[in-house]
Amino acid sequence: MVQDYWKDIVEKIDAILEKEGKKAVQEVPGKGRTLYGYKPQSVIDALNKVVGANNWGYKVIEHSITQVENKRYLAWVKVRLWIGDTESFKEAFGGSENFTPGDALKGATTDAVQKALSLFSVGRKAYRGELKELLPEKGQSRATQKQIEFIKRLAEETETDISNLNFNLLTQERASRIIEELMSKRKVS
Repeated sequence: MVQDYWKDIVEKIDAILEKEGKKAVQEVPGKGRTLYGYKPQSVIDALNKVVGANNWGYKVIEHSITQVENKRYLAWVKVRLWIGDTESFKEAFGGSENFTPGDALKGATTDAVQKALSLFSVGRKAYRGELKELLPEKGQSRATQKQIEFIKRLAEETETDISNLNFNLLTQERASRIIEELMSKRKVS
């Protein structure tokens, strides 16, 4: 396993996902509210880019498929997922409902893999509820060019790394918060 797991894996994957912004995020309908999650393929692509496709994997340990009303199928799976060393693994359950047994099982497996990855902190922003900030809300304006230039100048003055910041998705509100943070760093210096 990589020496500095957090910096070498988790932060790099999160940076890739955040740079993809809206393209990597999906709305997940919930009961009475809308949740936001990373698209599974975006997470897999980022993981493969950072650790390599042959340096992680999963195995379905248990599964079940049940036919429910209206010719729908409900599936659940338990997966064991590892990153790097196969002895360093996490296990998680996932579930899905679909109109074919195969698609229900596939959805449950994808759900379980995403949950297991979150136990390694991969894609953690989704489970923290922090993805909505990557998507400009209706009526929100994108950051102005003046805000972006000011952020870049403040980051340079305070020697703050902003390479992970996606200016294409930056709203005026979030830009203002970043400016406030950088201004407070500037005062401390």
